[in-house]
Amino acid sequence: MTFVWFWTFWHWSRESFRAGRLLRVPLLGIAGHWDEWFRHEVSEDDRHAIEEAGRTERGQREFILWLRHHWAPEACGSHNRWVTRFVLRQLTQVPPFNDWSALAAYRTGYGAPGVRAIVLAEDSSGEPGDVRPMEAVALPLEAGVAAPAVVPEGFQASEAELNTARRAAMSLLGGRGLFVFLALWVAEGRRPYARWVHFALSAGWLGVIGLISFLLLGPEPGESLLPLSVALLILWGALLATSMAVISTHCFRAWREGRLARARLEKSQVRLSMNIGLMLKGGSAGLAFCLNMIAAACRAQVGVPRRSWLWLRFDHALRTTGASWAATGVITADARVQSVVLEPKLRACFEEARIEHVITPRQREAGRRFVERLSRSHAPLRREYAPLVPSAPRLGFAAERRRLKCHAISHAAQSLLAIGGFKSRWQMALNALAGVASLVLLLALPDLRSILLPPPAPDLVAPSSSSPYYLWVSLDTLFPERFLVVLESGFWANRRAEVTRQEGANPSLRAEIRLHRLVRQTTSDEEDGTVWIERRRRFLTREFAPGERVGRYSFSHVSRLGQE
Repeated sequence: MTFVWFWTFWHWSRESFRAGRLLRVPLLGIAGHWDEWFRHEVSEDDRHAIEEAGRTERGQREFILWLRHHWAPEACGSHNRWVTRFVLRQLTQVPPFNDWSALAAYRTGYGAPGVRAIVLAEDSSGEPGDVRPMEAVALPLEAGVAAPAVVPEGFQASEAELNTARRAAMSLLGGRGLFVFLALWVAEGRRPYARWVHFALSAGWLGVIGLISFLLLGPEPGESLLPLSVALLILWGALLATSMAVISTHCFRAWREGRLARARLEKSQVRLSMNIGLMLKGGSAGLAFCLNMIAAACRAQVGVPRRSWLWLRFDHALRTTGASWAATGVITADARVQSVVLEPKLRACFEEARIEHVITPRQREAGRRFVERLSRSHAPLRREYAPLVPSAPRLGFAAERRRLKCHAISHAAQSLLAIGGFKSRWQMALNALAGVASLVLLLALPDLRSILLPPPAPDLVAPSSSSPYYLWVSLDTLFPERFLVVLESGFWANRRAEVTRQEGANPSLRAEIRLHRLVRQTTSDEEDGTVWIERRRRFLTREFAPGERVGRYSFSHVSRLGQE
């Protein structure tokens, strides 16, 4: 009951808004509403209680904690801690809160630093002050309340540009832009593996490549062909199943949490704070607006279990290193990034010592050579050191060249990948290796299936050849390419022939063997000989030694089949 006076004010504000005496929503217009209530409506008892609460810094801090843990969840139905920070910042502008020392930290900002915007002042050629700090918070709106979706604080910008950036942010959270982000992560993003799992998977894919190379280029496997084929398929299947399980799980969680953040963004008012006092012309700050809106939507999910590793990593990276990032680029509603005047903005980033990364559109000035040439044109930065003690030896320190990493993008989803630190060259190489191995195995699956599950033995059928110079071996099978026909004879030259589809007057699946007499015959019988049907074992372009013989027929039987 210590702060019942604030409940009194809050209920007065809500009732006055419902009655039409106040034009702004109670939460968004809280500073003006408090000023009117404190000047004209407050009772003497409440005024005395307010003075008692603000008399000591301890009492002021108790009020702050009470607002965060009791008032905000009950009054706004949300555990969003940025609601409390917004309220406190607004109240610091009106008495008696403008004199409270415990609120000093809330007068400078919301405490939600994000990606900096590069906004050139008029006639500026690139100064450190052109890299503008930005903050963004998302405040819940009641259903049916008419209020701007995006409100700029400390600067002016056209409503169309702000709404375009908001639509791009919603696309990245739960639309086509999100699918672009997930596709980029699948192709080149690091996975949430432990180090030993990462090495195990790498070794597994190298093992797959090794087995494929052995089957294609190694010595004749003989009886080891079957176990090698089984091991290859099991290893490839396990690796592929693991990768697909990880990818599908994290993509689904990112999609689910992104849709939740998008719904919150649609029902919220975003406050973009940038204390520059300028009227922005052009849309080059659109990319920074979009990224900070995404950050605000992610931060607003306080109290909701964070099940998405992707969004959690992005949010953590932005909170810890966001102040070292700057962004420029015109953004479209579908989150594509268009070119801007870039050289003076890069120069401003070089001048601002705290900037280490800058996100730019993909254009000529964002190339590595151009950035390096621009960096050489600036004087190197020097470190500051404590004064030297007279008795100490004099030391000399070399100047350091400023390093600035430029991330050129064509879609805003690439900026999420860069800020979150998802890009991994090792993962890209492993993906390429896995892709090549999988493509080879997909092409070789029919051959491996024939090795593991051989087709049934074929039957001998008509027609037979009517010419005495040819032997036709016609087979009834659905897999003619998996069999060979072998002629062994003491009168005729031994031959091995493939079974192919023959068209014409006598179509069939058959092997045609041209008959040649042996120079050194072991018999004078023209019908001497045996026809064997062998299984054919292949792996892509390599032919292994013949496999099991599944059929045996006499020469006379084959040559007369269908003619009697």
